[in-house]
Amino acid sequence: MDNTHFYFPTEAEASVFRTLRPDAYVRVIGVGMAEATSMAFAYIAAINPKRVVLCGIAGACDARLQTGQVVAVVNDAVAGLPEAYARSYGAKAVDGLAAVCSLTVNHTGDSLPYLVENQDMPCIEQMEGAGVAAACESLGVEEFYHIRAISNRVGDERSEWRIDDAVTSLGAVVAQLFKE
Repeated sequence: MDNTHFYFPTEAEASVFRTLRPDAYVRVIGVGMAEATSMAFAYIAAINPKRVVLCGIAGACDARLQTGQVVAVVNDAVAGLPEAYARSYGAKAVDGLAAVCSLTVNHTGDSLPYLVENQDMPCIEQMEGAGVAAACESLGVEEFYHIRAISNRVGDERSEWRIDDAVTSLGAVVAQLFKE
């Protein structure tokens, strides 16, 4: 049994980490909540890992975060759900990484109507977190971590995104964590 699974939405996001940690159990789970949840659920159910680490890029909704910065999501929710159905998904903090809240969105910029000014934690948006957290919770994963590297500011044109810088930072930081 592999005790730690590293899940990435795309191979591009996983590439630097795979090079630095060829021994790690790495799986690409797809982009978006439905695909990522489905794939994560299948991998977890088949192997029953102790720890799942979701990694990828994200857009910053907050000026306190810099492009290329690697952060730990400690609270996530699905953007756009009516309040009666909304819930939060927790993940473990990581020493040395800024703790952030996140919104799982279907389209970049979907978080903007839901952001609250003066939050205690900086906020990001991404497309897989709440779904993977729900899969981990339902299958009894002991430890769930959610790590993202900032590639852009929410609202930036895609041409302004710094994906390569974010992926390089993400791979370097995550490669130093969770060594068994």
